[in-house]
Amino acid sequence: MDKVNKLLDIWDRIPQAVNEQLDLSQKDIINNYMDVFHFGEYFYVIFNTRTTEMEYVNPNVEKLLGYTQDEFQLQIVLDNLHPDDLPYYYHYEQSAVRFFSGLLPELFFKYKFAYDYRLKIKDNSYKRIQQQIVPLYYFPEGGARTLGIFTDLTHLNIQGIPKLSFIGMKGAPSYYNVHLKEEFHLSSNIFTKKEVEILNYIAKGLTSEHIAKHLNRSIFTVRNHRKNLLHKSGCASVPELLVKSIREGWV
Repeated sequence: MDKVNKLLDIWDRIPQAVNEQLDLSQKDIINNYMDVFHFGEYFYVIFNTRTTEMEYVNPNVEKLLGYTQDEFQLQIVLDNLHPDDLPYYYHYEQSAVRFFSGLLPELFFKYKFAYDYRLKIKDNSYKRIQQQIVPLYYFPEGGARTLGIFTDLTHLNIQGIPKLSFIGMKGAPSYYNVHLKEEFHLSSNIFTKKEVEILNYIAKGLTSEHIAKHLNRSIFTVRNHRKNLLHKSGCASVPELLVKSIREGWV
């Protein structure tokens, strides 16, 4: 419980100024948020920071991690985080509280934050997991109800320390790759709007041919956008671009 209590102390500082609940059904949540998380197999949870309870766990957790819906609770996550990644987990949760505390109230529901870590699964092997958090409701007495999306990034062979990004939604600016920084600096967007659209389709696994058909554009136009994405990102291949896009929060 010491690990949970440490998080409770962090979450106790979640902003209290907002008490408007996003009244969304589970179907609404899926429709509004899940289309931006398809880098790999995933499951999602509804989490309450006040009670530290997973109020809902998607059944796909058993396929990805081996744990049943009932087994997968906060304590399981904390006990099975790679020891080298646990300090980052605490630091990034603390950074998230500090970030949201500095936002204007009208921006509270326009941000998600994301970071990755290694998590031991039921068979005692490790998977690289990206955890993305979207606030759904701020309790008047403090704390929040959140949507958490856990995505398996193991197949991308991401190395190095966990990294943190705050990603704006609905037109809000983003703060990418801010791990271990004391201040949050606005990130410049190196891609055009169309390039970002193409990048998101690439992240979902679509080929240039499928993207061209979906956007009603020529295959040559799409291929040119792909070349520009690689050039601007400094990547030599699409797999490298996908890894960097996830770590930098571009998608």
